[in-house]
Amino acid sequence: MTVPRPVVVAPGDGFHLPRPKVMERMLLSGASAGGSLSMMEITVQPGGLVAPVHVHAHEDETVFVIEGRVGVRLGDLDVEAEPGSVVFGPRGVAHSFWNAGNSTARMIMAITPGNLDRYFRGISEVAAPNDPSALEKLVAHAASFGMEIDLDSLAELAEKYHVTLF
Repeated sequence: MTVPRPVVVAPGDGFHLPRPKVMERMLLSGASAGGSLSMMEITVQPGGLVAPVHVHAHEDETVFVIEGRVGVRLGDLDVEAEPGSVVFGPRGVAHSFWNAGNSTARMIMAITPGNLDRYFRGISEVAAPNDPSALEKLVAHAASFGMEIDLDSLAELAEKYHVTLF
């Protein structure tokens, strides 16, 4: 881990990962923070699923809900988090996030340690929404970073909560 230097990220700056119902913006990259953490702003439209249920081998995720209602799966628990809520998803626990309401949801996610910069930057290269093999490519890409993605969760979450990844 390198010693971080001071960083200021202006509104609108940072790496953007857009999808039809989800916009992820890297506020603070792991590289900028010396590997200690990375932070993302995630905006989710109604019906949007941030990610299929997945498990990190190396990272914890902490989410602070700013706006709207965020559906959360943590292991066997499904809950709705309202503005002001904090959700901690430790490594090794299957989890997912989605918009659980009828208006835009916004959250800040801290990932510790911050070692997934290349993962997020690589998503758009390996998993284009119109590519029929996009999901399989995403699973392989995630695996190279110690993440396991449960593709079966997409159908289950879609049926139960009316959400989609794309």
